[in-house]
Amino acid sequence: MESADGQVSPTGESVAELLARIGRQAALIGEYRDRDVAKDAVIEALQERAVAQDAKIEALDLLVADLIAKTGRDSQNSSKPPSSDGPGTRADRRRAQRERRKSEPAEGPEREKKRRGGQSGHRGGGLAFSRTPDAALVLEPDACRGCGSDLAGAAQSAAEVLQVAGIPGVRALVTEYLLVSRRCVCGTVTKADAPEGAVGGPVCYGPNLTAAALLCHAFGQLGQERTAEVVNGLFGTEVSAGWINKIAARLAGSLHGFEDDVKTALLAEPVTLADETPVTTIEDAPQADGQAGSDRAFRPHVFTLRSEHLVWLGAGHTRGHSALDLFGLFERYTGTLVSDDYNGYSKYQAILTARQLCNAHLIRSATGVVEAEPCLQAWATAMIEVLRAGRKAVSDATGAGRDALNSQEIEKIRAAYQEQAQIGITANYGRRTGKGGKHPAWVLAQRFLDKIDMVLHHLTDFTVPWTSNLAEQALRHVKIHLKISGCFRSLITTRAYCRIHSYLITIRLNAVPPMQAIRDALAGHAWTPLRAFTPA
Repeated sequence: MESADGQVSPTGESVAELLARIGRQAALIGEYRDRDVAKDAVIEALQERAVAQDAKIEALDLLVADLIAKTGRDSQNSSKPPSSDGPGTRADRRRAQRERRKSEPAEGPEREKKRRGGQSGHRGGGLAFSRTPDAALVLEPDACRGCGSDLAGAAQSAAEVLQVAGIPGVRALVTEYLLVSRRCVCGTVTKADAPEGAVGGPVCYGPNLTAAALLCHAFGQLGQERTAEVVNGLFGTEVSAGWINKIAARLAGSLHGFEDDVKTALLAEPVTLADETPVTTIEDAPQADGQAGSDRAFRPHVFTLRSEHLVWLGAGHTRGHSALDLFGLFERYTGTLVSDDYNGYSKYQAILTARQLCNAHLIRSATGVVEAEPCLQAWATAMIEVLRAGRKAVSDATGAGRDALNSQEIEKIRAAYQEQAQIGITANYGRRTGKGGKHPAWVLAQRFLDKIDMVLHHLTDFTVPWTSNLAEQALRHVKIHLKISGCFRSLITTRAYCRIHSYLITIRLNAVPPMQAIRDALAGHAWTPLRAFTPA
């Protein structure tokens, strides 16, 4: 078809038809463009929704992790003491141990190591025959078990020795003393001294009964009323709860010299272990430390500083330096201190030879991080293995008679340690808790990296233990007391309790008979480490 100007459309369409088709195509293009714009808006909305959902999921994950960390804490994944574990936690632990034993090989060295009871080579601790029995009796059969005949005068066929360790029928013995007075030619009248341990009168309890009552009350963790009942039941004599309170105060008052000496001895120890635990008291009295007018909260804690054979316990009105400095110990100690990562001890690091952080505490913290987020915190599991590998390297070297690891062995452990710490930092960088705080996994990984020398110090000094578990053991009686009694009466009675238990634990570690040690203390000459360790 020819156009008006003489041109013909390539498609054979007229100009009008061509323009109409172009208009329809332009309309379609506009429609498709509008659809693309709508799709882009939908995609953008979906992307915004996905981002919001991701943020919500992350917030929920953090909330779940926080809840798991708070509700799932026990002695295996935090610094909580074993005494705080509930029955369910202990049952789960026993169940896990049974499952682990089932998965172990039935035979072979691995099974032999894990079997229950005494292990191969263990000497055992059964009763041994006494070479000097207190009495020897001969028991004869009365009649034949076969025919019932009288066996008097019958021939002896054999004899079997049997020793029975027991106690005689116990009752309190009342001894009457006549204290005679004599008049000298000079006119002075002198009365005979009462026997040692006889306090009060004219009727009083003797030193053995007093020591036994104190042993039940203090080391047996019995309250005053229950102690009185036990003493009454054991010895058939009536004592009162008030008397128990009185003799406990006497014992605590007699141990000031012991406490001073054990502090002096601990200051000379090359390695000591420290720990602390909160306690509760009925009476809140920060003024007991001369802190009148202080705005610090009254949060009493019991602290311990100990070595292998010496234990000191002390109570403070708070956990901070205002209590620590009053003890006259931590700011004077210059050896190697093994403790958890409580920042309060950092003040004293300048004068320490070294500081070793408790690896058991760190392992529990790492376990808590893994349990809260198993998929995200694999580095913490690997770090636990690195710490245990370091301990095993020291143990193997000690077993082989070596007194140090070589530089290559130490560097291998340090390299693996640093690698896992850095992975933990990278994996948790910028993460926050539900409340906006730093994520605990990042904090833990950063602590591992920053304090590598204090965590791995035991690799370079075999005399330093890798955990402060001995210090935790020294505080065990405090936690048992709180579990039984619920609280202490006051800060003053807490300190008396600490002084008594410092004495009882230390004499046990030094194989001193407790009854004799208590009698000596009440008589004014308590056992002390300085006298015991000083050559005659």
